[in-house]
Amino acid sequence: MFKVKGATGLVIFALFSMFAVSCHRGESSKEESANIIVAVIDGKEIHGDVFLKEYRRFKKRIKLSDVNDEELEKQMRDGIMDNLIRYEIIAGEAGKSGIKVTKEMETVAIQSMLKGFSQERLQVIMEKQGQTYEEWKDSVRQNLLMEKLIASKITPMVEVPEALLKKYYDDHPDDYKKPAQARTYHILCSTFADAEKARGELVTGTDFSDAARKYSKSPEASHGGDLGMVSQGQMPKELDDAIFKLKEKEVSRVVESPYGFHLLKVTEFAKPRQMSFAESKEQIYNHVFQEQLEKKFEEWIQETKKNAKIEVFTDRLYRL
Repeated sequence: MFKVKGATGLVIFALFSMFAVSCHRGESSKEESANIIVAVIDGKEIHGDVFLKEYRRFKKRIKLSDVNDEELEKQMRDGIMDNLIRYEIIAGEAGKSGIKVTKEMETVAIQSMLKGFSQERLQVIMEKQGQTYEEWKDSVRQNLLMEKLIASKITPMVEVPEALLKKYYDDHPDDYKKPAQARTYHILCSTFADAEKARGELVTGTDFSDAARKYSKSPEASHGGDLGMVSQGQMPKELDDAIFKLKEKEVSRVVESPYGFHLLKVTEFAKPRQMSFAESKEQIYNHVFQEQLEKKFEEWIQETKKNAKIEVFTDRLYRL
């Protein structure tokens, strides 16, 4: 059995993706909308202020201009409401199954997601999304709950037989071609002068790895500048072009890129080739599993919605 990378971290596109255009309407005050019930799902009320918060956040996030199109406005409001209904159904089913998200799980997830983000950068992102930090934390908790529900209820429904993997491989041969590769060594300098100085030492016999440790500002400098096998098209264009024009053991001239000034050396080339089914199998499994998981989730949520008691007050919804 293969490990499915990110399977339980599935992004349920149908839950949070909304596509539409809005037009101008009179906006209810927070106090007024809080008293308006726009839907009831299995006894759980959704109030107008909750709906409007999602509506305004969506408009801000995609920087949507007002458009006088009643049909598109209706589609957007229906879409936002459908997403709210979906989440209430997920939360309700999770509760019935005893699925919970602990504070510790939430904290670990948030710490992992925020690694490398400054407070200032986080604030900018929040503003663009039209969210407060607390609202974002709540969305993290909701996603964790959804992941646990999927792992518990949906994942066991998914089957990926060997024959399906082989068929996918046969139907998509171009997806499993390995491009040309090159075992590449790299030196990154801040100035052209430093790069030229390093190159001068290389052409007079200094070992490339020694020069990388001495001159390079790149993370792999401590490993002698070894980038490993680099696939064609993987690196920035300036470097990619230089790498695949070199001969084996040749040192490049100084190459300038937005990142600085580079020296490159290739010790081995591998020609492009078709990957075998055995080589591709795990990659195919993960892809097909993810597709099947999304399909099963959509089937499950549609069936669950049929069995739920849902009432939407569209007249109130469209007046907000």
